Amino acid sequence: MPVRAILFDLDGTLVDQFQAIHRAFSQVIQQMGFPVPDYNAVKQAVGGASESTMAKLIGSEHAKEAVQRLRPIFEKDMFNGLIALPGAYEILKYCRDVNVKTAVLTNKYGPHARAVCEHLNFSSYLEFILGASDTEWKKPETELTQLALDKIGGTREDTIYVGDSPYDYRTAKNAGMRCFLVTTGTHDEASLLSECDSIMAPDMPTLLDKEIKPLIG
Repeated sequence: MPVRAILFDLDGTLVDQFQAIHRAFSQVIQQMGFPVPDYNAVKQAVGGASESTMAKLIGSEHAKEAVQRLRPIFEKDMFNGLIALPGAYEILKYCRDVNVKTAVLTNKYGPHARAVCEHLNFSSYLEFILGASDTEWKKPETELTQLALDKIGGTREDTIYVGDSPYDYRTAKNAGMRCFLVTTGTHDEASLLSECDSIMAPDMPTLLDKEIKPLIG
């Protein structure tokens, strides 16, 4: 069935904000008396909401307090080093030009996700940005994905999900959607292949030209 809508993950898929994420997480973790994690440890822990990431790094018993400390620290520095990944604007513009609706479905804190999309001028291309704290659900819960499908006016057959992690793969699989992954984020191809049965591409331009355009027609 031709694609009529695309839901995108944000971090590692459309944007790279890992420098700011690492700085903020490291500052909070150090404040709480834990060793500062290296960049890759933080990057690989990202995918769930912030509390899930903190739980992986310092334990679930400390995660809630850590997230309360994290948000104001992150907000002061969140645009420093933020970039749109190669091909992000191009795929959003292409979809708009061919009347394919797009939206962001992420586990990033909702207000932060919307601030990022506004800062990078993504918002004008997107129907909505749905993130953590906007509902009671988080990826890969089916209720959240179904809400996104309802909001964008799509079905599991004519909407695809594009991401960069096993969280994204499970988000699509749980909802019965097609999933496409890029290796520009938290996982390389080998680690994705170990967990995901999905079409993969090294970057968004390759995914757009080889996989997305043929589906849209």
